[in-house]
Amino acid sequence: RIFLTIKKTIITKNDCYKAGRTITPKGIMIHSTATPGVMAKDWFSRWNKGNLDTAVHAFVDDSVICQHLEWNHRAWHCGSSGNNTHISMELCEPRDWKTNKAYFTACYKNAVELAVYLCQKFSLDANNIISHKEGYKKGIASNHGDPEHWFKHFGVTMDTFRADVKKKLKGTSLSPKEPSSLQKGDQGKKVTALQKRLNLMKIRLALAFN
Repeated sequence: RIFLTIKKTIITKNDCYKAGRTITPKGIMIHSTATPGVMAKDWFSRWNKGNLDTAVHAFVDDSVICQHLEWNHRAWHCGSSGNNTHISMELCEPRDWKTNKAYFTACYKNAVELAVYLCQKFSLDANNIISHKEGYKKGIASNHGDPEHWFKHFGVTMDTFRADVKKKLKGTSLSPKEPSSLQKGDQGKKVTALQKRLNLMKIRLALAFN
C-alpha cells in the first residue's frame, strides 16, 4: 500500500466554505493555476478570506498536496454546472513552467496519485476525470485551456493522465497520510506516540549504562 501525503487546512473564512453546500462527486476536474511561481503552500493565505468568488478543493505541486475544502464541499472552481458534480484540483506551475521537466514530472505524479485516491474514495474511474478545457467542451465549465496548455510542453495529454490513473487503479491502494514531520506546538496522537517512544528510549539507555 502506498500512503498519500495530504496537508489539510480548510479555508473557513472563504465565502465558498461559508456557503456550506455539498455535492455527490461524480468526477474530478483538473486545473492549473496560470500563476507561475506560486506554490501549493502559498494559496491558503490567499484564499482564506472573504470577498472571493473562487475556491478549489486542493492545490498540487512537486512536493505537497494541500487540501482546502472537504472533498464533498461544493467548490467554486469552473464557473458553471461542473461545480455541482466535480472535485477540483489545481496544479501549481513553476516560474519556468515551459521548460522545468523535473518539476512537471513530480507535480504530475502527485496529481495522478491524488486522482487515484479520489477515484477509490468515491467509486469513480479514470473516465470520470476531465480537464477544465474538456469541461468547457462539455458545457459544464467556463472557457479555459488548462491544464493542456502546460501539458503539451512535456508531451502529455489528458488521455495520458487518465491512462496513468487507470494503471494505478488496477493494482495500487492509496491511503491518505499526514506529513511525517512534527513542528513546535503540535499536539495530538502523533506527539503522544513520539513522547512514549522517547521515554522508552530513555529507559533502555538507563538500563544499558547501569
